[in-house]
Amino acid sequence: MNEIVVLSGKGGTGKTSITAAFAILAGDDAVIADCDVDAANMHLLLKPDFGKTFEFFSGELAGINQDLCSRCGICAEVCRFHAIPCFNNQYEISNLDCEGCGYCEKVCPTHAITMHERKSGNVYISETRIGNTLVHAKLDIGAENSGKLVARVKSEAKSIAANKKKLLILVDGSPGIGCPVVSSLAGANYVILVTEPTMSGLHDLIRVYAVIDKFRIKAG
Repeated sequence: MNEIVVLSGKGGTGKTSITAAFAILAGDDAVIADCDVDAANMHLLLKPDFGKTFEFFSGELAGINQDLCSRCGICAEVCRFHAIPCFNNQYEISNLDCEGCGYCEKVCPTHAITMHERKSGNVYISETRIGNTLVHAKLDIGAENSGKLVARVKSEAKSIAANKKKLLILVDGSPGIGCPVVSSLAGANYVILVTEPTMSGLHDLIRVYAVIDKFRIKAG
């Protein structure tokens, strides 16, 4: 089984279009993985059926038991992210602002605050309009750990490819050089780089190639 990752240093270069073209050429011989989880759009081209959906949990989120809360405000005072506003004399957690550090839980004198696992997105396993399997995902608004979600997508794709004895995994990676890109490179056999004829396109292509070179993966 070979794994080919398609990357670009910046968005809007045609990376997903190229990957979709390869997916059509490969047909049923390939499993497709859309690892651009922050702005997934492979489904627009391959028209998947969203046959299976799994919730993805990563990190933690604070929660306040209002029956135990004494309204002392200590949690709001220590929160560096201003994630515990007070409305009508009731402290609440702002899910978009909470970073899951757990400091509020430590300082709460009545133990009204507890940390719980945070839902960060969804993973989908679909059959596409051309008859191959697409593993894709969507990161929730304001959620973090997209690198871990990419790892989950790739893990599902590898498992399906192994079970179905497919020859190829095609990965549509994220633009840039951040954690999602590094995660998409794990286990890759070859990287295809897509760029555009602009100064910014060339600049970002050089940056992403430097990352690939660190992993000693062949690329072109």
